[in-house]
Amino acid sequence: MRGHKRKLPADTFEHIYIRSINQFVIFYTMEDRLVYYTVFAVMAKRYGVTVLALALMFDHIHHLIKTISRELYGKFIGVTTSTFAMAYNRDSGRKGPLFQKAYGNSAKRRDKDIRNCIAYNYNNSVEKLLFNRAEQDRWNLLAYIDNPHPFSAPIDRKTASKKLLMSMDAVVLFHGRNEFLDYPVVRRLFEGLVPEEREQLLDFIIYLYLPIDKESLLGFYKSYDAMVLAINSNTGKEYDMNEIYDPESHQDFVRMLNLTRRSSFATDPRSIILAPDEQKWKIVHSFMDRAGASLNHAKRFLHLE
Repeated sequence: MRGHKRKLPADTFEHIYIRSINQFVIFYTMEDRLVYYTVFAVMAKRYGVTVLALALMFDHIHHLIKTISRELYGKFIGVTTSTFAMAYNRDSGRKGPLFQKAYGNSAKRRDKDIRNCIAYNYNNSVEKLLFNRAEQDRWNLLAYIDNPHPFSAPIDRKTASKKLLMSMDAVVLFHGRNEFLDYPVVRRLFEGLVPEEREQLLDFIIYLYLPIDKESLLGFYKSYDAMVLAINSNTGKEYDMNEIYDPESHQDFVRMLNLTRRSSFATDPRSIILAPDEQKWKIVHSFMDRAGASLNHAKRFLHLE
């Protein structure tokens, strides 16, 4: 029947893999990740999406999610990526699409397959040699499932600075209205905070917006500790999706980013992608020499086709 949304079995999750255009780097700054993260969290709530995993990598994104129909997957992913891309382009000054229109997906129904996919998602950064253990990665959210402030000291409202408290109260208002945090908002929230307070506020925002369905996720394990042990014991495999294989470590992305932060592009590392191609090619050779970057990764960092 026309317009009928085909229901999915109640236990079906989908592993969604979103690629950037030309495998270009997307996430250069904390602001980039935080804006995408809050867009994702807001849209997941709006569309009634159950989330088991979200992993933000330099050049791609993984989700393990469940919706009530196949049509809803496309709508949710489309709105999430287009909302972020518009905010990203508006703030950075770049133009054009940010993500490939098509995304990879693979249905997971059996508990064993879902657990394997959970391990695969949470271990993405470990596989790229960015961390030794999955819970060390702030942007796969694993540490937040059992701790509201895993990367900072607890906030004591009696001793916290007025600016930190004002920023926290503003975040609560945005979250209560189910609104994501756009770039100008994020900058205002973090402006004037000392490094320790910035870490506290970041933990506060991530935990408040946390889209992970803890009950559903932990239902596949005996406890949080058992889940973390299982994830760190098995990196997981993905055979059912045509994911672009990149055998290289992503450590050189980190080194290139550190070099960029010590250069004329330090104010906004993303501004390096707007440099003239002639200048970019000079930077490519510098990155290969000074950061040990491969030609492929250097070009992707600079958005060179």
